[in-house]
Amino acid sequence: MGEEKEILKFDGEEIKPCTGCTYLGTKIDHSADNTTEIKHRISQTRKAINALNSVWWHKNITKNRKLYIYQTIIQSNLVYGAEVWQIPTREINKILSTKMDVLRRSARKSRMERIKNGHIKEIMGVKGKPDIIEKKRRQWYGHVKRMPEERIPKLFMEWIPLERRKRGHTRKTWIEGVQAAMTTRNLEPDQWRNRGKWHLVSGRRLQLL
Repeated sequence: MGEEKEILKFDGEEIKPCTGCTYLGTKIDHSADNTTEIKHRISQTRKAINALNSVWWHKNITKNRKLYIYQTIIQSNLVYGAEVWQIPTREINKILSTKMDVLRRSARKSRMERIKNGHIKEIMGVKGKPDIIEKKRRQWYGHVKRMPEERIPKLFMEWIPLERRKRGHTRKTWIEGVQAAMTTRNLEPDQWRNRGKWHLVSGRRLQLL
């Protein structure tokens, strides 16, 4: 897999190269970023949202029940594997837009009514800033940091490329995003050593986006 087409053979037969594959439900391609996977997640999630359209608009199903269905079916599919995403702002906005689509339908409010997102959240009783992806990242960070030094995930996370980064505005690396989130929440660098406390501050239970 990759841009360079190397000739590989198995039992005398040439193996054709590819530019992408699916591993454990995750889309991987030669671009070395998460854009393809995130687009796939959003696409699959929107299919699920449309399949449950009658549920969102049903007047006899309570708001709490709709939020529970959202958490268990929609959110779990939307942010599957998000703990390792290096996600740009534009993709975060698409994820938030997908979430608001569910809340708007659940509130039984059409886009034609031009009701602001804040009011939709009030109707559905959703409070607080969305940070489920940030929480998943912190939990994964603590999990990997507690691994033995020879474990491959830890070696990858702590690996520093030898080549210099390109000049100009560059996207934050995954570890830089985690460190920035830790700084914002006033988390100590070695607080991950205590698993119980780390889960507590990172938010062990999934919250609404």
